[in-house]
Amino acid sequence: MKKLVGIISACLMLCTAAFAEGYFSAEDQEKGTITEDKAVEDGFVLHATTEKYMNITKKPLHKAANGEEFNMALQLQGSGNATSRSVSFPAKAGETITVWGNSTSKTDMRSIVVIGPDGKSVAELSMDKDVNGEGGLASEGSVKVSVDGTYTVFSKKSGINIYKINVGK
Repeated sequence: MKKLVGIISACLMLCTAAFAEGYFSAEDQEKGTITEDKAVEDGFVLHATTEKYMNITKKPLHKAANGEEFNMALQLQGSGNATSRSVSFPAKAGETITVWGNSTSKTDMRSIVVIGPDGKSVAELSMDKDVNGEGGLASEGSVKVSVDGTYTVFSKKSGINIYKINVGK
């Protein structure tokens, strides 16, 4: 029996180590302003400074195509880079990064840049405009990654609300 428990435990640890699966959800955060790097669950880190801060705030209800509902958002407050107004997290080769969010503009779509471990862009995910600012459909963008490492997402230009980021198979 001890041997079986040991084998099962070893398998679980190996399976967990093989994938960096995890998520960040604004729903799990307290409202407020972020002015410095903040580690959250599953290896996700919110990057901000006093000059390039972000906010966690309550928003009108937005729904994902899969039915998930969002009432809280990480407001990027403008364009970012790898060290500010961004979110970094681990991902393994073959996993998919999915971001749910919206442009803060009522008229313009905006892009979330995804950079890989080498600091180069691996994708730009379009976030649709929030037409009336009163809720609606959350945009969803995904990219499958080809190498293990730390990935970072940020707005290419102007404000975006991020509701959730998921890393998984």
